[in-house]
Amino acid sequence: MLDYSRGTSASSSSAQSPLGSLFKTIAVVRIGAGTLLMTRHGFGAAMSAYQFFWKEKPWAWPTLFHDAGLPYAHLLAPVVAVVVAGVALSWILGFLTRLFAVVFLPVIITALVLLQKAGVPQAETAWLYLFITVTLILFGSGAVSLDKLFRLGSGGGSRRR
Repeated sequence: MLDYSRGTSASSSSAQSPLGSLFKTIAVVRIGAGTLLMTRHGFGAAMSAYQFFWKEKPWAWPTLFHDAGLPYAHLLAPVVAVVVAGVALSWILGFLTRLFAVVFLPVIITALVLLQKAGVPQAETAWLYLFITVTLILFGSGAVSLDKLFRLGSGGGSRRR
C-alpha cells in the first residue's frame, strides 16, 4: 500500500517514481479513455474517412451528418474522424491534453445532443466522454505524461531560486 505524507523520506521517493505517480493522478482515466476512444471510435473512423476521401468508398457518417442537419456533411465527417483520432492519441500520450480536450468538447457536445434526440443507448457513452473531457480540461494530463516530461502548461518552466 502506498502511503503519502510529505514529511517522510520513504514517501518522497515513491511520490517521485513514475509508477507510484501513475496511480495518484488522473493519468489512469486519461490513458483508459484515450485507448477506448481510439479503439472504439478513432481508428475505425479515421480509416473510413481515408477510404471515403481518397478512394471514394461509401461511408455512413456523411449521410448521418446530413440527415442531422449539419452543414457541409461531406467535409465535416472526415474532419470529425481525424479530430477524434487525434484527441485519442493525445490523451494516450498525455501530449497537449487540455488543448485537445477543448477541441474535442464541441464534437462530444454535438454528438450528445444528436444521440439524445435519437434516443440511442450510445448517449450514455457520450455523457461519459463529456465528463472525462471536462475533467481533463480542469485537471490536465497528470504526472505521467509528455506534458509533464516537457513541463507544458506548468506556468513557464523551472523556478529560479
